[in-house]
Amino acid sequence: MNNDFESQRDDLEELLKKYRPKWQLSALAWMDYDDVCQIIRLHIYNKWHLWDQSRSFKPWASMIISNQIKNLIRNNYSSFAKPCLRCPHNMGANSCELTKSQEQDESCPDFAKWRKKKERAYNIKLPLALEEGIATGTTNIQDFVDYKESSDKLHVLVMEQLNEKHKNIYYMLYIDHIDENEVAKKFGFKADSSKRRKPRYKQMANLKKKFYHIALKIMKDNDIL
Repeated sequence: MNNDFESQRDDLEELLKKYRPKWQLSALAWMDYDDVCQIIRLHIYNKWHLWDQSRSFKPWASMIISNQIKNLIRNNYSSFAKPCLRCPHNMGANSCELTKSQEQDESCPDFAKWRKKKERAYNIKLPLALEEGIATGTTNIQDFVDYKESSDKLHVLVMEQLNEKHKNIYYMLYIDHIDENEVAKKFGFKADSSKRRKPRYKQMANLKKKFYHIALKIMKDNDIL
């Protein structure tokens, strides 16, 4: 039996309703779930020839819907990222060489604007969201992303590109979750001479930036999520 797109419309709409809770970026002014559904309908229509009609429609469509929602969240989530990530004054972690406090704060106009308009949406954590190098925060979409498997995969791929010393530092920071100041002291890094309440280690900040860029490239080049 040859099933065309319209013949499966009811099943598709039922699945789209079922997957409504997966859409976590309701703060996007330019895209609500109706828009997401329309994007998915069009995508399934364009991929219709790939459905093996000897198999059930719903599992095939469910996989596409899940992947499309995941991709749309990933592609649009970056719109809410801190401006600090790409700022030349970023010294790693929450440090900033521009502000008087030497921390990321609202004396920076870009940071103040982000906090007012985007911080709330940004707090929807994606698995493997990259912040302060590689953040491993909680996620609201774990029911269709295997966070631990994705995280482990990324760690392995990052460490493959590091020398032994940097592998050890990476492991301590992002797998053992040891405080970066403790790691810096263990490896003999020198703190800066400023009279900060908390010492800053420039070598550590540079390494974290290096880890961040390696991880970012890996996520762009590989199917991590």
